[in-house]
Amino acid sequence: MRDDSFTSPDLTLSPDPIRADDGLYRFVIVTLDAHAAGPAMRVAGRLAKDFPGISISVHAAAEWAENPAALARARADVARANIIVANLLFIEEHLTAILPQMQAVRDRLDAFVGVISDPQIVKLTRMGDLDMAQPASGAMAFLKKLRGSKSPSASSGERQMALLRRLPKILRFIPGKAQDMRAWFLSMQYWLGGSDDNIEGMIRFLVSRYAPNRD
Repeated sequence: MRDDSFTSPDLTLSPDPIRADDGLYRFVIVTLDAHAAGPAMRVAGRLAKDFPGISISVHAAAEWAENPAALARARADVARANIIVANLLFIEEHLTAILPQMQAVRDRLDAFVGVISDPQIVKLTRMGDLDMAQPASGAMAFLKKLRGSKSPSASSGERQMALLRRLPKILRFIPGKAQDMRAWFLSMQYWLGGSDDNIEGMIRFLVSRYAPNRD
């Protein structure tokens, strides 16, 4: 039986404490609550077999107001991250608490994946050739065309979810930057899946695609 009771907001999955010279590859998830911490803990062993030295930390913004130490750990992990996935960050106090630290490290990361969040977070996304801080062109313009009319309707939500499911398959046939956009959509799909397998799949996918060769 799966244990979904684990709620640590700042789980670090590594055999040793994080040090500046420890050689760990740090995958940092910053999200609203600790829901992802349980899956991350459960799949850590499987990931470590294929990615020796990987360290996975999950930080929950909902805990920061009452737990300053948790916020300090989140900021420290962001400062030393190799890949950051940020999602479900909308509340102003959460953005104020962590956005400057994310902005400071964004350009040196192997990847920053901002999904389902305030536009300030999403615009930090940088995955290979995809840079959402740049003006929309090419693949991003193609995405806007696919979105179609913004007129509200009862079925608009269903259409958006259907588009989300179709886009990775469509974008695989478009060269260049679209492949990194496809990776962004796949990351979102993995996250929305929410299961242990989906969280593991997201981490495997992003590390395999964006981490440099660390032999």
